[in-house]
Amino acid sequence: MMEEITYSQVTLHDLPAVVNLRLIFAGEFTGPQAPEFIELFKQRNKEYLEKAISDHSFIAYLAKCGNEIAGIGAMIFRAQPPGFKNLSGKVGYVMNMYTFPDYRRRGICSAILKLLIDEAYRMGITAFELHASEAGESVYIKNEFLKHGEPTYRRFIK
Repeated sequence: MMEEITYSQVTLHDLPAVVNLRLIFAGEFTGPQAPEFIELFKQRNKEYLEKAISDHSFIAYLAKCGNEIAGIGAMIFRAQPPGFKNLSGKVGYVMNMYTFPDYRRRGICSAILKLLIDEAYRMGITAFELHASEAGESVYIKNEFLKHGEPTYRRFIK
């Protein structure tokens, strides 16, 4: 029998683990990177997260099995002009939902998602968005997210 999964909100104490998890997560999408780029990625994430965790513009939860990290999920907050469906204009953007392969299909993503939404709701956030991988799509639909037909366009200037 596997150990019980426990969940905890990320604090500054967890910063090294969160930076490393972001590196793993990003690497799965973009592939191998040059060592100097990895170091820059880690440094910039550390700087961002130190501020964002402290000012609560970023929240995250870790799932652990014993002392081993099983998964993570995070949310950032943004303000935009109010709309008819969201008069506050406050939006929680779900990101970095990641469960290590040995722990998948155990409800970890759904549990973290619920913790994130509950905490954001306590902060006055009632609208949520995310981008999902094909593998994760069913989890979000099961948790009452609706797929929108609006395409996402991105442009990066180098």
